[in-house]
Amino acid sequence: MSDYFNKRSLLAMMAVRNEAERYLKPVLDRLSTYVDGIVILDDASTDGTPDLCRAHPKVIRFERLTTPLFVQNEAALRRKLWDLTVEAAPTWVLALDADEVLETRAVAELPHLLAQTRCDLITFPVYHFWGDLRHYRVDHWWHPSRGRTACLHRYQPNRSYHWPSRALHSGRFPQEAYLTPRLSSSVRLLHFGYADRTTHRAKYQRYLTLDPQGNYCPLVHYRSILDSHPQLKSWVGENMEALLWK
Repeated sequence: MSDYFNKRSLLAMMAVRNEAERYLKPVLDRLSTYVDGIVILDDASTDGTPDLCRAHPKVIRFERLTTPLFVQNEAALRRKLWDLTVEAAPTWVLALDADEVLETRAVAELPHLLAQTRCDLITFPVYHFWGDLRHYRVDHWWHPSRGRTACLHRYQPNRSYHWPSRALHSGRFPQEAYLTPRLSSSVRLLHFGYADRTTHRAKYQRYLTLDPQGNYCPLVHYRSILDSHPQLKSWVGENMEALLWK
């Protein structure tokens, strides 16, 4: 395996809030197979999330806010998480949410992505599992080919980084990261946030409350969360249920 995994050069960063009873433990376990350490900023969780994070052997830094920040200003939360992470002087930063994992072959592919010198920003196609862990959505904005997400960035310690003045959907990295050459990876990013159909209406209401005028995302996109007949495709790949509930 690449020497990158022996130099603590790949750090993951993650913002969390009340994730203890969802996917956090298996997500951290999966991350542990291909990162050198994990930095977590807790957005004032009221459940067992802090204890879970502090106990995990790959979490090298954990901080908990006393007042939720995401609902006020997502960019401010992301900026604080970024600052905590780059204090450890990583070469690369992987930004994932608590309900996301990269598919298994990331272990073999990441060394190649980290070793290349042409691009500093890596994007991945997002597969949104919908209603269960056996199907993903393929219509409109939810199709993987239209939903690439930039999750991996080569940190430049001499560069000045700034965050956009957006209260929501601010991106995972500072603005300067998105101006660097990018590479499109075929490794699939698996998102479980919509796998439980009973949470869809609550997610829709949350976005509508935070962005009632659709200033940060088209309202029609928010409304598509409640589509009663979304177009789904059967997942072909590793067994997600086995990964998450083993």
